Amino acid sequence: MKEAVYQTIRERILYLEYEPGQILNEKKLAQEFGVSRSPIKDVLNHLEWEHFVRVIPRTGSMVTEIEFSRAMNVYMVRFNIESFEAGIAESQFSSTHQVKLKELYDSCEDILDKKDPKALAKIDTALREVIHDAAGNPVLADVSDKLYSQTFRLWFSVMLKNGWPDEVDAVKRELEKLIGYFASGNSNEFGTIRRAQLVNHFERLRQKFLGI
Repeated sequence: MKEAVYQTIRERILYLEYEPGQILNEKKLAQEFGVSRSPIKDVLNHLEWEHFVRVIPRTGSMVTEIEFSRAMNVYMVRFNIESFEAGIAESQFSSTHQVKLKELYDSCEDILDKKDPKALAKIDTALREVIHDAAGNPVLADVSDKLYSQTFRLWFSVMLKNGWPDEVDAVKRELEKLIGYFASGNSNEFGTIRRAQLVNHFERLRQKFLGI
């Protein structure tokens, strides 16, 4: 039960259903989930360790603000981790993985007019899972996903405000480039391509989030 509570609260934070700066009351959460306050406290303490909430004595737990400076530092690490993983994945990227890329590309076409940020996030997550599967290193995948979650709210906030068509187009172009790359039979460039895609992603978010 505690794991289900953790996943639900974490997802609400990631998808900005709990807004940055919002106070999460242990008593109300315990009533909602039908549990005692003890597991709620454990969940919030774990989320504090993940930098999603900050415990304020005698007040509750506050959802952390989206800090661009912290996100920038996380992205610097992501560039290296994810390009390294892509380099490992390249030699094991199968025809099945290529088919999945094409399916994800088609999914982008389906959601363009629906303005469904959660659906685009699921496509992006699925792309990451394809790379994880090809790389075959669960430890590396776990590290990569934890870093990804630390920058996710920044991206999601941009999609909610004014970046929807641009973000769908960006994910489509990333998938299109990967599809073309593997179809061409080239080698030893997947890591470089993946890093470049992440750098472009970061620069786009920087401009939209900061307005510069």
